[in-house]
Amino acid sequence: MRTYIKAVKIINPASDWHNQSIDLLVENGEITDINPSGNVQADHVIEANQLYASPSWLDMRVFSGEPGEEYREDFESLARVLESGGFGAALLMPNANPTIQNKADIKTVLSHNKFQVSQILPSAAVTINCDGENLNEMLDVYHAGAKAFTDGSQPLWNSDILVKSLQYLQKFDGLLINFPQDHKLALFGQMNEGIISTGLGLKGIPHLAEEIVIQRDLELLQYAGGKLHFSCISSAKSVQLIRDAKTKGLNVTCDVNIHHLILDDENLESFDTNYKVLPPLRTQNDIESLIKGVNDGTIDVIVSAHQPYDQDHKKMEFDLAEFGIMGAQIILPLYHKFLSGKIELDKFINCIESNPKKILQIEQSKIEKGADADFTLFSLDENWKFDTESNLSKSDNSPFMNTDFSAKVLAVFNNRHHYLDSKFTHS
Repeated sequence: MRTYIKAVKIINPASDWHNQSIDLLVENGEITDINPSGNVQADHVIEANQLYASPSWLDMRVFSGEPGEEYREDFESLARVLESGGFGAALLMPNANPTIQNKADIKTVLSHNKFQVSQILPSAAVTINCDGENLNEMLDVYHAGAKAFTDGSQPLWNSDILVKSLQYLQKFDGLLINFPQDHKLALFGQMNEGIISTGLGLKGIPHLAEEIVIQRDLELLQYAGGKLHFSCISSAKSVQLIRDAKTKGLNVTCDVNIHHLILDDENLESFDTNYKVLPPLRTQNDIESLIKGVNDGTIDVIVSAHQPYDQDHKKMEFDLAEFGIMGAQIILPLYHKFLSGKIELDKFINCIESNPKKILQIEQSKIEKGADADFTLFSLDENWKFDTESNLSKSDNSPFMNTDFSAKVLAVFNNRHHYLDSKFTHS
């Protein structure tokens, strides 16, 4: 199959075509020509306003209902969501029923990638059943294909476990990911602790619940060595702690949920459970510090933290509803609508493409003649609505349902398959 893409601006600093507008010819999973001359024959021709291409994106934090709760999301629907969102790959958290923690679990996840554009990369639990008590057989699951080690939505609360994990993973340069939250300080908490939570009468989760774990983990990282990634930081002090640690030379990276760059705790005054997420939405001051952290490189990665839940888990009393927001399908539209004036496009792409690949030790791709086709094609001038019709997830727990957007992913290519929005193609 031949696909001809006209007048596309390249965002790929490693490519000679970076920041240039070119024509691309893709055939059988390979970029066969750039700026071809003459009359080009192709099965598909793609043209759109403000058309861009960058190496395909990687979401470093997604969840699925499979195994155990496939009605919320299964691997097939998750792959469709990721494709539509522009992701060539995503790191799957191990929280499922049963937990993704042994060789068979890892191979099951990987087996679903054969016919999918978007590849689901399994992480494995650090502790058995993510309970923080007993170390998992991490070497075995690493050889089976686990890309990182984390208890996902559960924090590593046991200091001894964290130290041993950091030391053990050094044997094969493995990555430890921690979700920083002190269970006791966050106990029964429903939202950010502050003026809003007091006014609403909801138990709050203080900034300290996150910051004290980050402080502890950084001390233990300095003691044990290894490399550590913090997932979903949310407070201004967390950003500063990690900034200082990087200045000292510690091997630490971190990510932020895109919703924490956009939404604050005032949104919860509606008692809409679609705003209920962990860590909780914080304050405008925290948002400003997080955006500054993205811009100065303290925050390495932006994630969707896609956590799908159906109405049975969300449409209930606020304190009974599950934590979580889905969003992998709309990470680009959210950026363009709310953050394009605060974070440069090149920086945003870096946070969802080259940085996560570097952290997970995944080969970087280039957009150049003769290279495998491994890129995301998107327009920053395409009006559409995210609603029940366009939503590809089995769940709908997003506060942005029925929102109009003006940026859209048009296609994701990899060297075996490609996804196309047929609206933008013609023969």
